[in-house]
Amino acid sequence: MKVRLSALVLCALLLAGCRQVEEGPASLPPEPVPQTAQELLEGQTIDDTHDAFLVDTGGRMGTLLVTAEAVPYEEPLELATYQHTAVWDPAHMDQPLQTVDWEGGYPGEHQILDVNFDGYPDFTILFARGVQAEKYHCMRWDEEQGLFVEEPEYAAISSPVLDPETRSIFGWNRASGAGDGVSTIHQWVDGELVCVRRIELFAKDWDYDSPFVLTVRDRINGELTEVFREEYPLDPEEEYFEARMKWEDINYHGETE
Repeated sequence: MKVRLSALVLCALLLAGCRQVEEGPASLPPEPVPQTAQELLEGQTIDDTHDAFLVDTGGRMGTLLVTAEAVPYEEPLELATYQHTAVWDPAHMDQPLQTVDWEGGYPGEHQILDVNFDGYPDFTILFARGVQAEKYHCMRWDEEQGLFVEEPEYAAISSPVLDPETRSIFGWNRASGAGDGVSTIHQWVDGELVCVRRIELFAKDWDYDSPFVLTVRDRINGELTEVFREEYPLDPEEEYFEARMKWEDINYHGETE
């Protein structure tokens, strides 16, 4: 009888052991699936004071997330907000890759473009707007550093328009309803963004029938130097507008005999 009981106990233990081996240890919960850049973008707040967008750098860092927020100043009170911009690597969202703060700004208005024509996308964010003129902060992509680098000179260009064909950035700032104002042409010279031509059309005097003066300054030996000055009667206005239009072609250098 004792032998039979011992045999039954042994069988029960063996069965329990087999069951434990088959079941194995308790399984761990699955690792959370990382969110894609697009999914992260969809989770961001976008409203009058917040913006978010993706920039495909075209390089080793792939697609990055950019967020912008208008943050109220505690003081001085006369400055309402500053703009806090952060760049995030979607694979490492614990902290931003880089941040930059700018005074003022319109976080909801950005552009993704290639400002230095090197094949890598950059981005700009609007920070000033007038009746006609707009100005943008610019962050250009540096593939070697794996970061965006601020380009201060771009912020000085009024209503910038890029022309990949001539690798130029055109600016225009109207002075009045008469159509006078300043046109600029910027280009990249030895890796630096510089103004290579400044065209200014202005009334000579404050009289209502004042003639207009057109001046052109080109970059010569690193300095903007006046190369053209002409005075035009008020009428017909087409004459000085046509002259200005000619100089807005970067390949135009004046009439030749």
